Amino acid sequence: MLYLHFFLKKIGLALFLVVSLSALSQTESEEVTLALETFMTTENPEEGVRNLLSLKNKVENISDSLRGHYYLNLGIAYGQLNQADSSFLALNQAEKLAQKTNSNFLLAMVNNTRGLVYMGKAEYEASLEAYLKVMELAEGKNDSLLDDVLSKTYGNLGGVYFQLGNLDKALETTQKCLALSEKIKDTTDIALNHLRLAMVYTNLDDIERSISHLNTASTYFEGLNDAAMLVYAKNNLGKVYENQGDFTSAYIHFKEAYTYALTLGNQEELALTLLAMGRSKLANKEISSATNYAQQALEFSEQNGYANSAKSAYNLLYECALKANNIKQALDYRNAFIVLSDSLSGVEVKERVAALETQFETTKKEKEIQRLTFESQLKDANLSKARSTQIALGVGALAIILILIISFVAKQKKDKAERMAQALQVEALQKRFMELQSSPAELSVNLDMKELNKKLQTELSEREFEALKLCIEGKTNTDIAEQLFISVSTVKFHLRNAYSKLDVTNRKEAFQFILTSM
Repeated sequence: MLYLHFFLKKIGLALFLVVSLSALSQTESEEVTLALETFMTTENPEEGVRNLLSLKNKVENISDSLRGHYYLNLGIAYGQLNQADSSFLALNQAEKLAQKTNSNFLLAMVNNTRGLVYMGKAEYEASLEAYLKVMELAEGKNDSLLDDVLSKTYGNLGGVYFQLGNLDKALETTQKCLALSEKIKDTTDIALNHLRLAMVYTNLDDIERSISHLNTASTYFEGLNDAAMLVYAKNNLGKVYENQGDFTSAYIHFKEAYTYALTLGNQEELALTLLAMGRSKLANKEISSATNYAQQALEFSEQNGYANSAKSAYNLLYECALKANNIKQALDYRNAFIVLSDSLSGVEVKERVAALETQFETTKKEKEIQRLTFESQLKDANLSKARSTQIALGVGALAIILILIISFVAKQKKDKAERMAQALQVEALQKRFMELQSSPAELSVNLDMKELNKKLQTELSEREFEALKLCIEGKTNTDIAEQLFISVSTVKFHLRNAYSKLDVTNRKEAFQFILTSM
């Protein structure tokens, strides 16, 4: 998703590091400063975490301000690895130091990063809360560093509204983000905001504005020599024209995306753009060209292990053979497609079981945290009770003791109930996990529309059910569109409606809903 393309991007750190290094002469400060500078250019987040953790013992000897930025970047690195718990622990440390040093910039950075980590977990309400804190800190302050953070936050906030299906708020927030990025002359953000606006307008079916913003974004990315984002922009232009039935224009943009993918040496993008060009040619009844592109895509995919692209290539070759009335070849391609689909289905089952196992381990970890928290609270309560008893004995305030005891007992019962509920949740999850391991075929989810609708307040339409069923089976939006013979935008529309009726926000939550309710 574009809103997370620059997930946890580091901003404003270089200026801080220059100031810190000139003010501090200690060896520890210089080492930490150098490590943070290095982290800014480190592509591998695992390497970034290792390098930062190697300085953990030296961090206590540096200034609070530099230490705050150390923990911020540690939180960013963990976030990039999708280790949310570790990220939040580091960000909490950074937040305390930001408050201690009265640094609104650091505090804004912490909350922006926290919001991104929540976005990665699809916890959009929590993400929204974090971004609103950044806005409280940064709006109207006329501070260049805060404006930089605020610009990124507006873009991320637009992404949250987009995921929540609130397109009007997504449009409003992204327009504010574009205005601010133009004010601070951040060319990269200007280009990204035009792409974001194109996404929103596409979902609002305002194709003319979508195309305009995509063309503007392409112009900026050409100036920035950003081939990766040009592939993305040109592909999206192609898809817009494809959905409009203008396959000649679609082909032109897909071919431009292919050219940029060649400069990157990205074999997967090459396969995808070849498939897109093949679809356009087939739609224009240029069967020979379409077949050629599909065969090239298949070759790229098989050489590099891109099974999903290979599956799409077989499907395109099948359609080309049918159009050419070559029934035998069409049957061969269809059989190859089915064999590959079956093998991928087995892989998807394993991935889902692995995801469930991760969820189980996470729940156990949360239970352990709850237990330790309870023990800490119990210890604090006992200390508080002892102090209160001494005071009460001194002044004879027996009523205070009684109130404390009642409060403590009530809290103890509440915590015990919560721990028992969590233990039951872990037990149920473990049982479900073991069932899935012993019979992974269940994960194919044989949904029955009537049975599912009985469990919903608002019933799914037949089209919404079909899209949801394919989504649960692991199909991409493009796969669903091809199978149902509708556009990707229409697939997204049906899925948004289905998610809303299931009271979930994404396909992972939808899958969990089906597992627990069917």
